Amino acid sequence: MKRVNILWILLNSLFLLVFNLLFFMLSDAENNKTSVWISYGFIHFAYFLFLATPLFLWQDKRNNINDRTLYPITAAYFLIELIAGVTLILVAPDTIKVTIIIQVILAAIFIGWLLVYLIANEHTANSTGQRDAELQYVKESSAKLHSVLQQITDHDAAKKVERVYDLIHSSPVKSNANVYSLEQQVINEIERLESVVNQNDTQQIFSIAEKIYRFADERNRQLKINNR
Repeated sequence: MKRVNILWILLNSLFLLVFNLLFFMLSDAENNKTSVWISYGFIHFAYFLFLATPLFLWQDKRNNINDRTLYPITAAYFLIELIAGVTLILVAPDTIKVTIIIQVILAAIFIGWLLVYLIANEHTANSTGQRDAELQYVKESSAKLHSVLQQITDHDAAKKVERVYDLIHSSPVKSNANVYSLEQQVINEIERLESVVNQNDTQQIFSIAEKIYRFADERNRQLKINNR
């Protein structure tokens, strides 16, 4: 085990060591009421949830703002639970009703807060994934066509491909499911174009470039219709 991992384990265990030491030294463990043990358990539950925060983090690390937002949520629950739990331990109600009601309400508020956060986070992840997919069509297609242009030596063929490049480069980024098949056809034809350029087949370059233009133009036309 790496030294840094050992240090983190020791740091995370510090609260448990101090809290349990104080709890068993300052209270009569054998004679503690059930309500005391319930609060004792909830305090540990809240702390372990705080330590488990990384398990809830959004796996896509392109945006770590969401990561920094989750830690205060679990930390807030732990601190509120610690204050409420210690207070209930000191008061030590004779019945467990009050303790259970308070603890369950606190846990329910936290779980609800956490679920709302995770749902919102999932929505953000889906939106980001869709945005990336939409950007991929325009950015990657434009990049490939630009690379193809650098390899074409025939002036007329280069002008033909440049016309296609200008169309795709200026195309709307926002997409929808109705045009996915057209976008895939554009991508497939660009791959074919890369192949024929390597073979220096001018006639094929003209033919494929015209196909790509038609697919890309139809894609843009459908997007305009759908956005009206």
